[in-house]
Amino acid sequence: MQKAGTWLLKGLLRLLSWLPLRVHYVLGDLLAWLARDVVRYRRKVVDDNLALCFPDKTEQERKAVRRGFYRHFGELAAETVWFGGCRNAERLRRQRLVEIENPGEAAALYDASPGLVVMYSHCGNWELLGGIASYNYTDTPLPFTEQNFCVVYLRQSSPVWDAVLRENRLAPLADPGHFEGYIESRDIIRYALMHRDEKKIYNLITDQRPYAMARATVEVDFMGQHTQSMTGAAALARKLGLAVAYLSMRSDRRGHYLLRYTPICQDASQLDVRQIMQQYYTLLEGDIHRQPENYLWSHRRFLRRNNPQTQ
Repeated sequence: MQKAGTWLLKGLLRLLSWLPLRVHYVLGDLLAWLARDVVRYRRKVVDDNLALCFPDKTEQERKAVRRGFYRHFGELAAETVWFGGCRNAERLRRQRLVEIENPGEAAALYDASPGLVVMYSHCGNWELLGGIASYNYTDTPLPFTEQNFCVVYLRQSSPVWDAVLRENRLAPLADPGHFEGYIESRDIIRYALMHRDEKKIYNLITDQRPYAMARATVEVDFMGQHTQSMTGAAALARKLGLAVAYLSMRSDRRGHYLLRYTPICQDASQLDVRQIMQQYYTLLEGDIHRQPENYLWSHRRFLRRNNPQTQ
């Protein structure tokens, strides 16, 4: 039954993915309305997060951010389903959904170090990262290939959705079935040590609140809160002496994201874990203030002592 369910869901999403992106956005707007006003999907979490992070905004201003967030939430679903139909780079490049602003910065960091850790967040649409090789429209070569590019993910509790998301995230790759760089978070240290003599780019989404089983956390200042943070990306970079970059993903219009790499350090072994994580959260906070609706406010981010959100 599980196998049949996986194939059924994959088939349905595959059929939907061939619709034009503009049709997906119409469906995404419908989903946004249903989530915001009918189902009220995580409305209280969204409102609590916005009140916590933007105490100086008026209620009307926070409602405007909330409305923008749900619109973005619909776009996330629309783009992610459409992305699953990009079984080659040509369709993805024609759409120009994502564009790297400064590929030279990433190349310089990678070339001058034993490897690179890229820390990114739930800003923009993180589900599109599997198409990174198609997002460079400049004459500056990007050093990322299917041989050196790694994405770290958290296994889903549902095996069906875990299999579906894997296929969707890797859709544009030349040989997704044999791609070795899709690494479950619990395996990343072992994988990195096994490949420490190879130059890799490790991409880790790094703004989740610590998991219940997390053994190491640090406290950082984020959006005006003293917040407990996971440390895996910084610890990995520090252990292997890798360069670290922050990847921002802002939307300048519907259907177009801009990726930008910002260096955090050239050699993470020269900094402690908290310094790396604090620089990351400072950069992320700047992006959120510039475009607050572009962040995923429906998840609980702020795990800290005596925070009523964590009770």
